[in-house]
Amino acid sequence: MTTHTSSISVAPADAGTRLDLFLVSQFPARSRSFLQQLIESGEVRVNGSSVKKHYHIKSGDALEISFKEEDQVDITSDPTVLFHVVHDAKDFAVIEKPAGVVMHPSHTHKKGTLVNGLLARWPELKGVGEDPLRPGIVHRLDKETSGLLVVAKTQPMFEWLKKQFSSRNVEKTYTALVAGKLAKKEGEITVPIGRLKARQIAIQKRNKRRSGNVSKSRNASTGFKVLEFYDGFTLVEAYPKTGRMHQIRVHFKHIGHPLAGDKTYAPRKVLSLLPLSRQFLHASALSFSLPDGEKAVFSSHLPKDLTNVLLGLEKKRDI
Repeated sequence: MTTHTSSISVAPADAGTRLDLFLVSQFPARSRSFLQQLIESGEVRVNGSSVKKHYHIKSGDALEISFKEEDQVDITSDPTVLFHVVHDAKDFAVIEKPAGVVMHPSHTHKKGTLVNGLLARWPELKGVGEDPLRPGIVHRLDKETSGLLVVAKTQPMFEWLKKQFSSRNVEKTYTALVAGKLAKKEGEITVPIGRLKARQIAIQKRNKRRSGNVSKSRNASTGFKVLEFYDGFTLVEAYPKTGRMHQIRVHFKHIGHPLAGDKTYAPRKVLSLLPLSRQFLHASALSFSLPDGEKAVFSSHLPKDLTNVLLGLEKKRDI
């Protein structure tokens, strides 16, 4: 039986996080209980030593996580998983992920994921990266979010792109439709985000009541600019300056303007107003530096389901 080992160096921004919760963020295809079992069985080592699941990681800690082959979900190529290729270079590709497609295989989604489709297009992706369930995947989009993704096709490019993301040198722009009329035409939402059961929530320092039930919050910042006012809604560009799970969705809910169609964070009243089967959120622009010093810049138009929603709304001419 072979064992695959992933190595991770803890970044300063992650210092203080419980080990099991940090591993959940790094390996979302694995359940928290599964990862806790790995810790307890000594398959997770910190600086060469076994630790407890409630160990709080420190900046610079060297983590080694061993996965037995029998525990892994088999990854097969699947040419029926469709996506649009925006740019195909020797060592990376930029694609548009359709809404409704899960990023990578897990024990609950064993096939039909984006990774299955990527391997059908580029078999050389297998083995690239740190997690065999996520070959070439450097960042992710929620299942119901569409738009641009960069995929590493070689290990050196994976390491380069990972460094660009961790140092926040990648510029990402999302187009979102939020409920109500924003009071400011541009601004920044800077509120920490923590996890309460299955949801991400914004944490205000003055809100102490829920702190005992919320996992360690992390700083999060989202810039925004109004593009258009509609009857009952505002179209915005959002610029996440950090990469927290559901960040844009959580931040706009926090300021009282949840995303249209967001079944997790929007109330029923908002959901009933538009014919949307998913949240109105599209990764519309992406730029990053390449090893040769050049800057790669990509953009993506709104997909048809989202443009149709806008066509059905009345514009308000006060922007």
